[in-house]
Amino acid sequence: MKIVSNGEMREIESIAINSLGIPSVCLMENAGRVVAEHASEYLFSCKRNNVVILCGKGNNGGDGFVAARYLFNRGFDVKVFVVSSIGLISGDAKKNLDIIINMGIYVAEILQKEQLKFLEKSIKESDLVIDALYGTGLDREVSGISRDIIDIVNGSGKYVISVDIPSGINGDNGHVEGCAIKANATITMQFLKKGIAVYPGVDYAGKVVVADIGIPNNLVDNIKCRYNMISQDDVALPKRMRNTHKGDYGKLLIVAGSKDMTGAAALCAMSAIKTGCGIVKLAVPKAIQGIMQSSLKEIITYGLNDKDGAFYLGSVGEILELANTVDAVAIGPGLTCSGDVKEFVKEVILRLEKPLVLDADALNAISDSVDMIIGKDVILTPHMGEMSRLSGVSVDDINNNIYETVEKFISKYKVTLVLKGSRTVIGNDTEGIYINCTGNPGMATAGSGDVLTGMISSFLVQRLKGVKAAIYGVYYHGKAGDMASEKYGEYGLTATNILEYIPYAMKM
Repeated sequence: MKIVSNGEMREIESIAINSLGIPSVCLMENAGRVVAEHASEYLFSCKRNNVVILCGKGNNGGDGFVAARYLFNRGFDVKVFVVSSIGLISGDAKKNLDIIINMGIYVAEILQKEQLKFLEKSIKESDLVIDALYGTGLDREVSGISRDIIDIVNGSGKYVISVDIPSGINGDNGHVEGCAIKANATITMQFLKKGIAVYPGVDYAGKVVVADIGIPNNLVDNIKCRYNMISQDDVALPKRMRNTHKGDYGKLLIVAGSKDMTGAAALCAMSAIKTGCGIVKLAVPKAIQGIMQSSLKEIITYGLNDKDGAFYLGSVGEILELANTVDAVAIGPGLTCSGDVKEFVKEVILRLEKPLVLDADALNAISDSVDMIIGKDVILTPHMGEMSRLSGVSVDDINNNIYETVEKFISKYKVTLVLKGSRTVIGNDTEGIYINCTGNPGMATAGSGDVLTGMISSFLVQRLKGVKAAIYGVYYHGKAGDMASEKYGEYGLTATNILEYIPYAMKM
């Protein structure tokens, strides 16, 4: 599913209106009608009748005027409050405002604080509030009487439907511009907007419905739209041939573990085999090889030269030999952050010519020399803290500018990036950027990232390259976590539970 920016949506609408000849008033009509349909569905379901519609002076307000007409015609008690002087409203919005005034629908301006008391009373008596104050183009802090209205709505406890995007949310980055409507549902027009695909916008949008308003979907192909929401269609698994063997499904080497962190290596290796990899080879320090082999029946384990139970420069030659026998290498889970390990990781990366997946301690090892990955076939899987160390940008700034952070990083280093979070962002410079919506808060648990690394690496050796391997891994990792949470709940969810549900998540 395509995700568009404010500018891209304006360009698409311009093509629809000026090149295809779709009248702009028709688009407004369709948008308002769809909002009214969803509002009616809610009101009928709870046998309620009173609606307050809050409208701004732009096209978003125009959508609200159209919705008012449809709801009034269906017998609902509708009150419209305009947060602007009616005389300032123009164009298609003005046409639709004039219609509802002529129909006798209640319309009132809210320009002074003194008028807020009646608005607050009306909202208190209502059963539904429709938010059509600001559209996606808002790029300034909400202030004055609009801020007061948003506070009243959020404090009312009423069911709220936002038109296109919750008022106060920046359509390009999801920022809260001072304050924002906390909607129960958002009806967004034709394409999902960037501002409600990531947090904090996700939290304010509630249930998001992408509504068809008559713009041909293929118009998005006319612009360079790089953003996508991962759907089940994007991760369709190919049916396996009957005449096949394990060598057809890839050979993976995982370099992981240390004397105090055996679990990370085990989780990563088992997740790779459960995701369909034909052969998984696990290289661990010699000190823990016996422990690993006894518990990992399906994994080939190798105990390599170590120093105090961890890898060091003396382990590099053995890793390079093993790497010659596989299709890709994953490095990082449970290695530790000692200086010897850092030098080991850097030397392996410099000398390997295989596709690489770097996670955890491997990311920390290169955080002071990230340029070394330029030109390598690499997938990086940092969480926010690791991304901060890699990019030199604070965690707060990353969260506040997640799209910009990802864009700059992949442009500079030419890698595939998997920025892990509540909405994991995946992308590289040539294949675009994807947002994942599977997963749940219970997955914020030790070992979950090790499972993800194994899954991405497994898809990588199964002939899925770059972004594709990453989006398959992230999507099914989240889906497995969702299925596990249904059984165990979010509080008690563990990485082993996620591992358990990988086959079920991928079952066709």
